Amino acid sequence: MMRCAVRTIIAAAGLVAAALAQTPNKPAAGGSSFERLAKQADAARTANQVDDAIRLYKQALRIKPSWEEGWFSLGMLNYQLDQYEEGRDAFRHLTVINPNVAVGWAMLGLCEFETKQYAEALRHLEKGNTLGLGQSEQIADVTTYHLAMLLTRYERYEEAMKLLTQFSQHGKDTPDYVQAMGIAALRKPLLPSEVPPTEHELVMDVGRAMFDATALRMSEAASEFRRLIEKYPKESNIHYLFGTFLLYSDANQALDQFKQELEITPNHVPTLVTMAGEYAQREDYKTGLVYAERAVEASRDSFAAHAVLGRILMAGDINLEQGIKELETARRLEPGSPQVHFFLATAYGKAGRKEDAAREREEFMKLRKEFDESTAAAERRSGPKSDQP
Repeated sequence: MMRCAVRTIIAAAGLVAAALAQTPNKPAAGGSSFERLAKQADAARTANQVDDAIRLYKQALRIKPSWEEGWFSLGMLNYQLDQYEEGRDAFRHLTVINPNVAVGWAMLGLCEFETKQYAEALRHLEKGNTLGLGQSEQIADVTTYHLAMLLTRYERYEEAMKLLTQFSQHGKDTPDYVQAMGIAALRKPLLPSEVPPTEHELVMDVGRAMFDATALRMSEAASEFRRLIEKYPKESNIHYLFGTFLLYSDANQALDQFKQELEITPNHVPTLVTMAGEYAQREDYKTGLVYAERAVEASRDSFAAHAVLGRILMAGDINLEQGIKELETARRLEPGSPQVHFFLATAYGKAGRKEDAAREREEFMKLRKEFDESTAAAERRSGPKSDQP
């Protein structure tokens, strides 16, 4: 994947360099040493005289260290040569000069990924993705893929799958994306290169089913999941994934799948949380309470577990005071969750804490607005969906 990614990014680099050249730092016509070196460097890069271009860019940047296009081009040339430490340093200069250039953060993160600075790479790829990479679909795709891999490595599986869904919904069903989806769906904190050979087939099978499901190819996905159940009946996460697929079309069958998952993995927190939430939806709070308490016991740091337990204790009139405490714990663990603030507002209202309830309602509305705006912005950046099958 990395060789393909390099070629993809290099192909898009000219567009980004052209955009940066429109900034006030663009070299003006004239005869200064900087202007002469800048032109020579650009010409050498265009002629694919990479070593000469690197030398000339360095000379020009010593004269004018604020030249954004120069740092970008120098970083890209080093990236092209697999000189990731040098590329990292160049992109770091670019982000210091202009912290609003999304591609600078993205390329910095990609270089750090290659130097195995994974925590830094995750942070910088997230920043680039947040700022928006609309000027280059190619760079955006490579950034999204690497960001999803790192989210998976750091056990942020749902976030990784949400990113990878962008590929499935746009018809980009390449083996690398399918593999990344399979690893995240199986909740394995691994990079693709770390997957044992004995698990490659499992990962690809799961990834394909998830790609079909997230692309809303429902009949194909249903067939894929049934094959998975037959092929891997005792594999952890398979029944959970099939259950989540079934939940909105046949909740009773979904619950059967969740129960089979718990026979294989008794402390599977996502399954416990999802079952608790389904029973809460049915207002069967007594049954839901059992699964919610098991979820909290299995993972004290799971905001979702505390949230569903708090919701059940509050909505089922089981223990309002304890329900509020659970929801407050969930808020502390995940302050950006709109649902937690919504349920806390309800709980505070039931407890007669009007000011607290009003504050939580206000926070809920604020977060919902931010979510809607960010979703709309992401859809604008991603553009129209592909017509590919």
